[in-house]
Amino acid sequence: MAATLKPFQEAVCDGIVARFENVRDLYAQLSASAPARLTEARQRDAALVLQAPTGAGKTLVAVEAIRRLSAKEPILWFWFAPFTGLVEQSRKVIAAQAPELALFDLQADRQLDAVRDGGVFVVTWASLAARSAESRRARQSGDAGLAIDELIALARAEGLHIGCVVDEAHHGFQRATQARAFFSEVLQPDYALLMTATPRDADMAAFELATDYTVRDPADWASVSRFDAVDAKLLKQGVRMVRFIARDGDTAQLVDFEHLALRECASMHRHIRQTLVDAGVPLTPLMLVQVPDGRAAQEAARKYLVEELKFNASAVRVHTADEPDPDLLALAQDPTVEVLIFKMAVALGFDAPRAFTLAALRGARDVAFGVQVIGRIVRRHALLQSLDNLPPLLDQGYVFLANSESQEGLLQAGEQINTLTTQAPELGTQTVVTVIGDAAQVQVVRSGEPLSLLVSSAGASIVDSRDPSHVQPLPDDNVAALDAAMRDAGFAGFGAAAQATLSMSAGEGGAPRPLDQIMATYAQAVVKPYEYVRRADAPASLRGEKLPPVTEDFEAGLAAHVDFSPVVLADRQRNRVQVQREESNLFVGGESVAESTEDVWATMSVEAIAARAEQIRLRLGEANDRELQRRLLARFERAIVDSGAEPPTDEEVLAQQLELVLARRPLLLGVAYKSLRMRSVVDIDVPLPGAIESNQRLPTASRNLYGVFPQDMNPDELAIAQQLDANRLVIWWHRNPSRTGVGLYRWDQGAGYYPDFVVCLQQRPGAGIALLEVKGDFLSGKDSEVEKAAAVHREYGRVYMAGRKRGERDFMFLRDLGGKLQSAGAFSVEQLQFP
Repeated sequence: MAATLKPFQEAVCDGIVARFENVRDLYAQLSASAPARLTEARQRDAALVLQAPTGAGKTLVAVEAIRRLSAKEPILWFWFAPFTGLVEQSRKVIAAQAPELALFDLQADRQLDAVRDGGVFVVTWASLAARSAESRRARQSGDAGLAIDELIALARAEGLHIGCVVDEAHHGFQRATQARAFFSEVLQPDYALLMTATPRDADMAAFELATDYTVRDPADWASVSRFDAVDAKLLKQGVRMVRFIARDGDTAQLVDFEHLALRECASMHRHIRQTLVDAGVPLTPLMLVQVPDGRAAQEAARKYLVEELKFNASAVRVHTADEPDPDLLALAQDPTVEVLIFKMAVALGFDAPRAFTLAALRGARDVAFGVQVIGRIVRRHALLQSLDNLPPLLDQGYVFLANSESQEGLLQAGEQINTLTTQAPELGTQTVVTVIGDAAQVQVVRSGEPLSLLVSSAGASIVDSRDPSHVQPLPDDNVAALDAAMRDAGFAGFGAAAQATLSMSAGEGGAPRPLDQIMATYAQAVVKPYEYVRRADAPASLRGEKLPPVTEDFEAGLAAHVDFSPVVLADRQRNRVQVQREESNLFVGGESVAESTEDVWATMSVEAIAARAEQIRLRLGEANDRELQRRLLARFERAIVDSGAEPPTDEEVLAQQLELVLARRPLLLGVAYKSLRMRSVVDIDVPLPGAIESNQRLPTASRNLYGVFPQDMNPDELAIAQQLDANRLVIWWHRNPSRTGVGLYRWDQGAGYYPDFVVCLQQRPGAGIALLEVKGDFLSGKDSEVEKAAAVHREYGRVYMAGRKRGERDFMFLRDLGGKLQSAGAFSVEQLQFP
């Protein structure tokens, strides 16, 4: 039974029909006066975009439009479904809405007699324009019928116009070279309706470039507003987006957000199911679960839904195909199915009016992803469309994001959908036929271009397209006059074109020497490096620290130093953390608008915890990880027994508990390492070379230990070095080389730290030596850089740290405040006197 269009759909449909009737009249005029220009006219005026939110009835509008157009002339239509599995669904809609239209079979009806009166082939691009056996058969003449290319040509010769409807025009058509070639070279449609729920300017520009068909600007398209579809009760009032935010970045890496999203989504699904029962609506809601492509992810989701969330196994179904197919559509309609798990790639093009909730376990961050996610749950089921006092819960869709960053695509999608307004397409054509004398001229009239230049056998004229009777003749071959007239008419720069030519003349003089001669001469040359001798008043060595290699029983000693106190052991079963649940309306407000927030408990991911624990162990590069793990497990088990508790008998469970403790207390192993290794650190003499060498002459520095500014300094280090060199309090300064200079090992877990400068100052107590580290853009400092601010040398005292913000001139002393490097006052050499 044919559906009656809603008023807003009727307005759009009327506009589409009127637009194509304008195009039909243009073809009739050209056929009589300039038949050679028909192809150009098609490319300019045949294509029309219909944009509408999923569920707003664009398919219904398109079917009704082609029905009305076909009632006035025979048209051979090609309806392109995005997937093979959706062909039959499209055929059913056409058969129900337009029963008078003949539905052709691609295999059986490729005969001119069959299509002479018009009708519809429902196909895919793959069936006609791909490197497949099906496509090859359809495009070859044989016992089954004519090649589709030949059939189209014969139908056009018989006077039929060719039309096409492209469903989800942004999909496979845009990506397939063969499809674009088939469209522009074989099909050459007289009417082309491009339907999409995700219009993008880039897609339309690519379409125009690939096919030579223009679609004009969005203001000229047909479109449907979400608000009209909501008022007509075709769509739910809104879509609620729920995302989960950890309190800090470390916690975020450990939370199992996928299981949390599934749990919260299942809770909402069951709440909706009970609300439907209470409202007396005989409808089983559907929960959709969108997983990454791959069987493992699908099976993991199914197992959690059945085993942990207690869904009946028969009510949880998994769709494994890469495209929507009849099985997917059947599952979406089957009332015994409560949960449908499908791949991300299948988010496009299938109807699920029972769906209220969707758990997106992982997702792309683009708008197309967001539009398709919204489209799956935004429809209002037919049983609910007639209800006036619908419970608010049932007039919303709900998306639960495991990846909170997926909100970006959803928010942009909501904003894009909201901008659509219901409008009929712009009437009229871009192609205008103007007759001057006996000649018909075809021109393209665009917005803002009221005047056109036409050339006829009588010479050149400027014609006002708004009033073709207004013709201004021009003298023959008078380019200057033509240019002036064009400028007066609003066209710039027609007459003159600037052109520049670049050339290079051959050089004079003798021929260049052969390369092998040059290289031979270079190889014979002896380059003597510059030598800079250490100043006479400098010490022969400085004092530093050294960390000897680990002993053979290092792993056992490290495990023995771990503090498995009762407080620490309590963490072995604390596998949940609190995260913030934020809920917002996709169609109201923006990213920062959360209509409700609450704390919820989230389980930590076993895999993420294991990865974090391994990362912590591997950070201790001197340890054998397998041996360390074995020693830690034994020590951990003994500590549990000594605390009066019973350790798990399953070794895998014991290992998971140890990993949880290490992940929750990331410093635990590091403290033990430092306690063990710092006992081994020794103080050593660091000899200073008698001279340094450089292949380049270095700038002179009066107070440097070697009398020059070293060449390995960055701009910030050089600026500090220049301040040191200019200050009279400095006796000498030295650029401390990494790995071979004065190193500090007691500050951290054994990582060597070599401050940038060693400075000897007048009036500084003790050895008179200070250590200075220079940081560039200190605001971007890593954790290890912040920890260096607390480093202390046993003889030289604390290490000073100085830096400046990017783009600023002055330096500041830096210190650790709240885990970040912060300013501690302006830098001055004078303060280096004080330990």
